[in-house]
Amino acid sequence: MLKGCFVGVRENADTFVLEKTFRAPAAKKAVLRATALGTYFAEINGVRVGDAYLAPGWTTYGKTLQVQEYDVTALLREGENTLSFTVNEGWYCGPLTWQGKRALYGEKPAVCADLYIDGKLLLSSSEEWSARESFIRKSGIYDGETQDFTAECAALTPCAVAFDKKVLVPQICEPVRTTQRLPVREVIRTPKGELVYDFGQNLAGVAEIRTPEGFSGTVTLQFAEVLVGGNFYTANLRSAKATDTFTVKGAAVLSPEFTFHGFRYMKMEGAELPAENVTALVRHTDMRRTGRIWVDDARFRRLLDNVVWGQRSNFVDIPSDCPQRDERLGWTGDINAFCRTAAYNYDVRAFLKKWLKTVRDDQRKTGEIAYVSPDVLGWNGTDAMWCDAVSMVPWTMYEMYGDLSFLSENFGAMKKFIAARERNMENGLVARGHEFGDWLALDNEEFVGNGVYGRTDSFFLTNALHANTLKIAAETARLLGDGAAEKRYRGKYAAHLKRMRREYFTAGGRLAFDTVTAQAVALHFGIVPEEHRAKLARALGENVRRHGYRVTTGFIGSSFLLYALADNGCFDAACKLLLNEKFPGWLYEVDMGATTIWERWNSLLPDGTPNPDGMNSYNHYAYGSMMEFVYSRIAGIGAAAPGFAKIRIAPHFCEGLNKVRAEYESVHGRIAAGYEAADGKIVYTAEIPEGAEAEIELPGEAPVSAGGGVYTFERPLPAAGDTSAQS
Repeated sequence: MLKGCFVGVRENADTFVLEKTFRAPAAKKAVLRATALGTYFAEINGVRVGDAYLAPGWTTYGKTLQVQEYDVTALLREGENTLSFTVNEGWYCGPLTWQGKRALYGEKPAVCADLYIDGKLLLSSSEEWSARESFIRKSGIYDGETQDFTAECAALTPCAVAFDKKVLVPQICEPVRTTQRLPVREVIRTPKGELVYDFGQNLAGVAEIRTPEGFSGTVTLQFAEVLVGGNFYTANLRSAKATDTFTVKGAAVLSPEFTFHGFRYMKMEGAELPAENVTALVRHTDMRRTGRIWVDDARFRRLLDNVVWGQRSNFVDIPSDCPQRDERLGWTGDINAFCRTAAYNYDVRAFLKKWLKTVRDDQRKTGEIAYVSPDVLGWNGTDAMWCDAVSMVPWTMYEMYGDLSFLSENFGAMKKFIAARERNMENGLVARGHEFGDWLALDNEEFVGNGVYGRTDSFFLTNALHANTLKIAAETARLLGDGAAEKRYRGKYAAHLKRMRREYFTAGGRLAFDTVTAQAVALHFGIVPEEHRAKLARALGENVRRHGYRVTTGFIGSSFLLYALADNGCFDAACKLLLNEKFPGWLYEVDMGATTIWERWNSLLPDGTPNPDGMNSYNHYAYGSMMEFVYSRIAGIGAAAPGFAKIRIAPHFCEGLNKVRAEYESVHGRIAAGYEAADGKIVYTAEIPEGAEAEIELPGEAPVSAGGGVYTFERPLPAAGDTSAQS
């Protein structure tokens, strides 16, 4: 993969420069291949190579390390050239997690590279290079970056760094790039006298500033998500400093290289630059946008925008929980909740292919799954939702894209995981082990903090999710042609379901738990005996109505609640819950000024004060899973066969949204669907790509077959009213 060796420096330096001057012939094609233990960027003759940031990305480096390839033909000249690499600790050996762990993968950052001219190796990092300090004096993922263009950059001593190159692989997914530039929305002088720039949008990225001619000094930038009492607020960042400093003389364009921040607001000290000299650079994995939803309600439109911004902010090379505090980790439960929404919004095939490789790399030999991947916490287990990501995420990707490799690559990991979970069973049901439960649920009557685990019995949730994983394993085995495994897992599923029903349901069909989450999960995953489904659906509808259509569910319950209602005769209740503006709920966040999805329903309390808990993010995406419901149940775009090889269009009027249109660029072409209600009528529309097979099902009507084309159906507008308690 690479001929060169890994080169670092003997001295302790979190950032350094390696440089080599060489002669090159005239070239038709010049290619640079490179990677690093840490993060890096290359320059040829002082010009940056490529437009990627934070390369080579974050993986479990001892098992997978990506190699980047750049076409540098236009940067080389015949004769003398200079190639340089600026290298930083990055995730490889820099501090990570709120515990400040260092050197989790290795002790020293290093770079490895080859330069080819017309297919022949011209130079590599195995040759003699010079090294020096960088103008980037210090940089870290959490704390930010210090650049000093007035400092003397002392010489350093290059040295070889041992690393097993057998784990090198070509770049798997799209790189992190600057995808958008946002101007300052407002310049604010806070009650404390702070100079603050508001970009109007919470995002992941960095700020770019331009100093004027004659400037001399240090500009310090600090970043925050919210203002509290009108003042700059960073307590929720915990130990992350989120601060960039630039020391410079004269006019310059300045931005960090090896860090990123989660922010809407930026505080500046050391200068007072005009708004036009300040820009936010939005940075995340550069995925292709595939889905969009338009609605007539401005507040709901803002909510959908918040979901998309949450995805962009947390898809910075890995699917993270948040982009701002001393965490930014690949929590498996979060992406499991959100992955179908993610796949509607963007083409995430390569992104999640890379991450699932890391999940497999991190899996214990005994089958347990890491709670965060890449695994920097050393926490692993068989927890519901979090650890079920090893089965549910590949299955969702297969359903969305029809790509069987998501199943074939992960089937071995699924089987090991099932075996690990079975070791926590007593009498055929999971009864031991750590569980996150219905994380951050507010399911007591006061809607205030009551711990983080929710009130739903954690092992009930684990057993329900285990049933789902067994079903996925059986279907995966069938698709892969493994008849013995299919028979085994179908038998396990049937036996497990029978035990669950015996344990958790009375003879009359009453569920042992009265929480909204328990009822929703029992319905969504078919745990309820079929003869008692209508009874449980009525109980769920009544439960939701009794709570004033306010959201009581946590990470698990919220992922399935809207489906459990809508698919069991309670569509009106699902819409009322979705559109409820009271606390806690999705539109409550919008009314409180949110521009991304919050971590907690009570991240900002009704009086405008932050949740006093130390874990409080204003940019998570897990609760944004509701957007897939808008795509698939309201606008009505669904897959009737994996990868949308057959399409199901089933729009459904949601009272409060009079105009809805969704588009999705599937692997088989662009699909669109929705409706417009006015003057007592509703007009449903559907667009099917040419050559595709589809079925269109309007509310209360039998499905009809359709081919490629545009379809319009006019019907009387349904009468207003809540049927949430009816089967």
